[in-house]
Amino acid sequence: MIHFNSSKILVPVDFSETSQLAIRHGAFIAKETKGQMFLLHVINAQYMAQNMFVPLVEFKADNNLENKAEKKLAELVEEIKAEYDLSIEFIIKTGNPSAEIVNVAKEIGASLIVMGTHGYSPMEELVIGSNALKVLTKSTCPTMAMSSEADHNGYNKILLPIDTSAHTRQKVNYSLEMAKKFGAKVYAVALLGAGEEGEKPSIELILHQIEKLAKEKGVAFQSDVVNNVKNRATATINYTKQIDADMIVIMTDQDAEISGFFLGPYAQQVIHLSKVPVLAIKPTDRSSATDLSILSGTAGM
Repeated sequence: MIHFNSSKILVPVDFSETSQLAIRHGAFIAKETKGQMFLLHVINAQYMAQNMFVPLVEFKADNNLENKAEKKLAELVEEIKAEYDLSIEFIIKTGNPSAEIVNVAKEIGASLIVMGTHGYSPMEELVIGSNALKVLTKSTCPTMAMSSEADHNGYNKILLPIDTSAHTRQKVNYSLEMAKKFGAKVYAVALLGAGEEGEKPSIELILHQIEKLAKEKGVAFQSDVVNNVKNRATATINYTKQIDADMIVIMTDQDAEISGFFLGPYAQQVIHLSKVPVLAIKPTDRSSATDLSILSGTAGM
């Protein structure tokens, strides 16, 4: 069972717009949950060689990049400390950004990574930045990803997309525990495609079980079933807008590396399309996937 934990929050920082926003989200979570925050800047060796850097930093090839980064991070730490009254440390590494982010997360025992969907590259990818994709795939701890449009504060409405997958149960407890911390309401929405009407009884049972668990935890809860869904990702985004949710919680695809994808198609589309933070949780054990009593639930949702 995966539990909500924000005791150590790692925020990768490349001084881009989305990483600056990720710092704010990470700081808010740390303050509300009394967590410790770590800012990580990775000096990208590949772009050092090509003299290509994030414009906001304006490093020159003949300057000491580590000193420049250290000065900038120290300024950020003081700014965030003053605003949020937090315990913050900063770390500087040189190498491959995604690999260093994952490695540092393991080294410090990070319980949550908060990062932008783009960064560490002079060009934005068409879907999600390659580093964000790799971190979402490789990281063992939950990762919150966001675009530059996720500029709100706080989490009051958490959307929990549900279907009949084997992974759904693994994000339920996490979502409810997080909602409890922030005083948020959880909205569970079941998305059924054309021809899946026969699964409605199972879905309704799952939703009932989640409602019962939410009541036990003292979390406000609401559920809904959407039928004839053509694309689950776009349906998720549309429902997010409908209820004005400020966070989506999904599962990453456990078989991503085997299938050749960094993330399952559903997860990748949701993260790309969402204007609110998407918290992606990596599945753990699948052995109890068929046990409906503990919330059986499809990849990525």
